[in-house]
Amino acid sequence: MWGLAPRCDESLRKMQNDEMKILANGMERHRAIQAIAEAGIDSMPLYDLFRYAKIKGHTLFFVFKADAARFEFKHQKERILERMRAYYALHKERLKKANALFKDIACVVIAEVQKIEAKKEPLLYKERSSGNFTIGCSDPKLRALFENIQQTIKTKLS
Repeated sequence: MWGLAPRCDESLRKMQNDEMKILANGMERHRAIQAIAEAGIDSMPLYDLFRYAKIKGHTLFFVFKADAARFEFKHQKERILERMRAYYALHKERLKKANALFKDIACVVIAEVQKIEAKKEPLLYKERSSGNFTIGCSDPKLRALFENIQQTIKTKLS
């Protein structure tokens, strides 16, 4: 491997240490934000719909999984704030050190996209057509549809 000059090696270590400190500070901030948010909604029905919290500007945003949480959040906003104030009183130093301070709270809903799989159910009736019929339609689009139906019946029978 390439040998680095001692000065370069020291500056690389210093840079890595600085990056690790920044990363550690960011992680601590994230943990502090999640902790105060969870303290606000703990033991509420909202807790099951909670994804994560994030501070933007001076607002702490609660991100929920379902739209029903938005209505519940608006209804319980003052209660959530009271619980968060109690948590802040106990953990003031940690929150200040992590720069997890905000002035207001709001909520956002990011719903999961659910894939709906079509169930292939067996036919409840027996196909009575053999697919051998004449198409007397002169419109080319309709004729193509009938031909498609005819082919589908023939392939299902074979």
